[in-house]
Amino acid sequence: MNLTMSCFMCSRRRGFSVIEMLIVLAVLAGLIAVIAPIGVNTLRKSQAVSVAKDLKTLSSVFSSKIYLDGGVPVVIGELGRNVDGRSFGAAWKKNDDGEYNYFVFTNRSVDFETVSDVLVDSRQGIPFGIDDFTFLDGGLGRESLDSETIYYSLLGENFIAPLTEFGSTFNEISEGLKTLIQEFFVNNGRYPRDWIDKESGKDYRFEDLSLDASFWANSAFGGVVYKPAGKLLRVSPDKGYKFVFNFLGSSEKGELTERLKWDLIYNIGNDSADTGCWYFHSLEGRKIDISTLEIVKLS
Repeated sequence: MNLTMSCFMCSRRRGFSVIEMLIVLAVLAGLIAVIAPIGVNTLRKSQAVSVAKDLKTLSSVFSSKIYLDGGVPVVIGELGRNVDGRSFGAAWKKNDDGEYNYFVFTNRSVDFETVSDVLVDSRQGIPFGIDDFTFLDGGLGRESLDSETIYYSLLGENFIAPLTEFGSTFNEISEGLKTLIQEFFVNNGRYPRDWIDKESGKDYRFEDLSLDASFWANSAFGGVVYKPAGKLLRVSPDKGYKFVFNFLGSSEKGELTERLKWDLIYNIGNDSADTGCWYFHSLEGRKIDISTLEIVKLS
């Protein structure tokens, strides 16, 4: 065998076949498929924790300005040398008793569940009743608030403007609406109307309950859309959320997403089904154990 042939055959023995290359690529693809989600979730959690820490720091400085310096800051830069006014804002008001209400907030898109694990009193959404709050210059303003806004006050939930006049949690809001519907029936001998007048544009679902229809009909609170409907209270998950729950008397799990266009229904006064119960999809559907309801943000 000559030297040329010997080198050629040796080179072939050191190479890879097409099948071997495909196997290696398949293994690499599998590893990437496993590792990539872990890396993404770790990064997402890290960003949320960072936002939580920033909100805590900004709130702590705001509190110090009020109770140690005897006044409120005017510009967002007073809360820290390098505060990003494109991502954070703060607002305050002084009550009749001389106490201050304030909150700091962000428009950064991060996982709220992780933030709330770090800041127990943090909230997500548009705070209710802040028309008379003053927003600090140089930071996010009132127009930046939306359903994804995360806000916080070091002083606790009683010093933060709630999401609605009833509160911020599902239990608070749903109980508040149920009470309004029942009181309307007692005072008027009938239940509220459950339609929108096409000519006038009046949304009687909310106006009969003396609620701001433009606020309620176009908002979700904590991932939940509330829809009073005469003798019923309907709730559905907002886009990007899902409901997970147990059916009553069973460990079987139910799930509801925004794409299904279905509701969870509380029966206040419809005689066709048991009153005081929550149902899945319709009053002919199955009862659910509302105490097991989880409002989950989709990744």
